[in-house]
Amino acid sequence: MASVLTFARAGRSCHPRINVVRQFPARREIHATSAVLKKKKGGGTAYDEDDIFSSQDDDLFGSSSALQADKQPETVSTTVQSTTAATKKNKLSPAERTALFNGTYSFVAERIGPHPVLKKFPEQVRHTALHRMIQLAATKEQMEQIIALLPKWRESRLRISETTVNVFVHRCRELRCTLLALQVFSDHPKYGMDLNPAAGRQLLHDLHVEHPLSESITLSALYSIYALPSISGDLISCALLTSACYKTATKESLVVARALTQSLQALLDKEDPKAYAYPVNHYERSQNKEKAWLTWTLTKIEKALEKHKQPYDWLRQWRERSGHVQVAL
Repeated sequence: MASVLTFARAGRSCHPRINVVRQFPARREIHATSAVLKKKKGGGTAYDEDDIFSSQDDDLFGSSSALQADKQPETVSTTVQSTTAATKKNKLSPAERTALFNGTYSFVAERIGPHPVLKKFPEQVRHTALHRMIQLAATKEQMEQIIALLPKWRESRLRISETTVNVFVHRCRELRCTLLALQVFSDHPKYGMDLNPAAGRQLLHDLHVEHPLSESITLSALYSIYALPSISGDLISCALLTSACYKTATKESLVVARALTQSLQALLDKEDPKAYAYPVNHYERSQNKEKAWLTWTLTKIEKALEKHKQPYDWLRQWRERSGHVQVAL
């Protein structure tokens, strides 16, 4: 009997214990993109295209932030909660917008530059964070805060996309602080934001409408610094600056205007007038605003040429072929 018990104990010791683990299918996370969240028949949540954050994947933080969420300071948690709450509504109230801007600004400011404040939290700030802050800015003062961050952004070697540059210029126009944009582009070593053709034309348009000619001249000098086509070689820019010079109507500005008029005539001779027809439809006009600018700018130039007793038949003929005369007399 003893030998049997001994054998049984020996048998159990020869076989390793097998732990049976029941595996359950992983919980599937709902993909919360704007397409999924569109309102469906019978219910659901409708998200506006203007939502600041339209996707879980499109946040301000690097991929490591989710893994270290339990290690984050309260400021980060607050920012994430504010972001989540804001996306549950179609529109942000002024208070919500300010809170989200401040939270985003604080998060970014503490994590960029050669000596970031939060050294032990090494999340990588996404390139889109700057884009988001610009969209959230609602005052000139907030735009100034963003501009103050740009040197650190540059030192951190974070990229500024061409789209972000265009949004920056557009937002400066909306907040009536266009000179801030000119300040940034006038000091590339400090701010590191590259001027592109579309942003240059938009800024030139905004400057020539509301600011002295000297500001437009300053911008035109920056074209060569950023390796853009010269003012005299770009149809839209040439027309805008020519109009600005005639509008100022000083002895010096008229000299520049006449020189630019010759360049403008040469540029128009190379272009098909029908390709620059005025976009009558509102949507088309919003997508082709440069054509709309050209329509009204050439009209002003023609009137200025007539006023200063300069030949303008060539311009009238081009405007007739393009259909501009029927739109702007």
